[in-house]
Amino acid sequence: MNKNDEPSANRYKQDLMSLRSAGAEATENYVEENGVRFRLPYKIIKHVVFSNVSKHDMLDQEHAARLQYRLLLLEPVIKAYVEFAKERITVIYNPRSAGNIREKMSLDELIGFLAKEGIQIDSGAVVERDYDYYKEFYSYAFNPKVIREHAPYGYTDEQWKKMKPGWEKKMEKVRVEKERTFKEYQKHYELLHPEVYGQQTGQSQ
Repeated sequence: MNKNDEPSANRYKQDLMSLRSAGAEATENYVEENGVRFRLPYKIIKHVVFSNVSKHDMLDQEHAARLQYRLLLLEPVIKAYVEFAKERITVIYNPRSAGNIREKMSLDELIGFLAKEGIQIDSGAVVERDYDYYKEFYSYAFNPKVIREHAPYGYTDEQWKKMKPGWEKKMEKVRVEKERTFKEYQKHYELLHPEVYGQQTGQSQ
């Protein structure tokens, strides 16, 4: 189903009504944070990577971008990345086995859709795994991990660990010197333009 085929304004309400009519709590889709319990649209879904995708099939960068857009229009697809240069397609989707009431599709249906788009998938280059929507998507988006520190280009992590204390000390000296230079300039400018500072003082009073 295409995401543009139906209005989304009342989707949440429809989901709740479907849960009640089915007599199901769908507890696996509930999480608790700081004592507050709330429902997520997904819990355990699927993450699949199609490697060795022929550039001949993807045609060019522009066609690959359009393919990514068409994948995202599919209702069961949550995320999609079509990487032309790396010859790779990554899709996070809602599988038939998922315990939720959202639109679902199977891996074969996803491969079938790609085939209709002219993309032939190598069955030996397909890696699929379970994907925890709460831990890997929701929590990462709202509680992002600290950006990892990397060694400067051309240095190993071990070299950088030894260099870092001296580099930080040097940068601190540079920072202090810049601050001192700026204050000297500021003081000199104030002596040359007393009328400017006088006007500011008068306005503040």
